[in-house]
Amino acid sequence: MQEFITHFGIDWKLFLAQIVNFSVILFLLRKFAYQPILKMLEERREGIKKGVQMQELAQKNLKESAETKNRIVQHANIEALAVVNRAEEIARGRQEEVIKETDKKVENIIADARRAIDQEKIKMADDVTAEAQHLVQLAMAKVLGKMPASERDMKLISEALRELRSI
Repeated sequence: MQEFITHFGIDWKLFLAQIVNFSVILFLLRKFAYQPILKMLEERREGIKKGVQMQELAQKNLKESAETKNRIVQHANIEALAVVNRAEEIARGRQEEVIKETDKKVENIIADARRAIDQEKIKMADDVTAEAQHLVQLAMAKVLGKMPASERDMKLISEALRELRSI
């Protein structure tokens, strides 16, 4: 082996110095370069892992939010339809009340008009009776001449008017 070492020109002292230098450099690189780089890579890996987890969580939350929003919108639509239906029912009920009130008012107006007409008829009948009584009295006075029996005239007038009313 000695031949081999001499044949290739290896000097033990130099070779040993190179091994020591290599070991020192390896130690220094490992301590100050390799370990920090590994630490930094591990931190990045953890950061990326956390980022992926956060993204998955965010997607999950987004999906849940969308589902919740859809449920809320559906619930709101159902409630809105219920409110509209209740409003329509109330409007129908109120419409019926208004129609009934209007019918009552119309009936009251018609009843008042009939009473007024009946009163007017009675007044007209009284006026016609009084006028007829006066005319009959004048006619009888002309026919009978100058008969002083005003009692007889009144009796005759009353009978004539009774017959006139019965017609």
